[in-house]
Amino acid sequence: MVLSGYKSDRGLLRENNEDSYFVNDKVGGYVVADGMGGYKGGEIASNIAVNTLGKILSHALQKKQEKDIQHIVHKALQKANDEIILMRRQDNELTNMATTVVLSIFYNDILYYSHLGDSRAYLYKKEGKLIQLTTDDSLVMEMVKRGMINEDELRTHNLRNIVTKYLGLTDLELPEVLHCYVGIDDCIILCSDGLTSMLEEKEILSIVKRDISMGPQSICDTLVDKANNNGGYDNITVIVVQNK
Repeated sequence: MVLSGYKSDRGLLRENNEDSYFVNDKVGGYVVADGMGGYKGGEIASNIAVNTLGKILSHALQKKQEKDIQHIVHKALQKANDEIILMRRQDNELTNMATTVVLSIFYNDILYYSHLGDSRAYLYKKEGKLIQLTTDDSLVMEMVKRGMINEDELRTHNLRNIVTKYLGLTDLELPEVLHCYVGIDDCIILCSDGLTSMLEEKEILSIVKRDISMGPQSICDTLVDKANNNGGYDNITVIVVQNK
């Protein structure tokens, strides 16, 4: 059994919300997408991604077996990528549209997850530990790996918004589908970078620890409110899923 909460907010500075999300507790499928490409393009790209992924996951996961999950994820991501490219070719105003994506599938206490870009997946352990499951596909992360900057500069560097992998690439390399065990009362957190650019991980951990007894929706509401209180420079989307 799982309990989920979710919230998506425009933030304090953006004119529209270019984030999209998908939640289906019945099949254990969850997606967050953060659109790129300007006022119109970003919103359309993330919507295409979420609608395509949601439709495929909802159908395929009804009869899923563990051995099929990687195939399902790769099929869904490839289809979403193709749909974004097709739409982009049909409308000159959408030339630069693309989207990050993070998705998870919860199956028999195992979390399967995959991502492109800087939208993230975290695992909160009931013992009070927050684990970042995904590694950002971003220019600044490449700079960290090469020793050009340190991890403390990730959230403030002037190139932090440049992602290196996303849906909408004509030469997309499908990402790995990884997995981990999720214990009873552990939580899965999916979010766009509108959250992680405004909150340090220690702040996220503190909120989850404090609000977990009130359930996933309370955690989502508090995280989004805190991100806005810290500046709300970007759209903010959070999904929290608790294993019960």
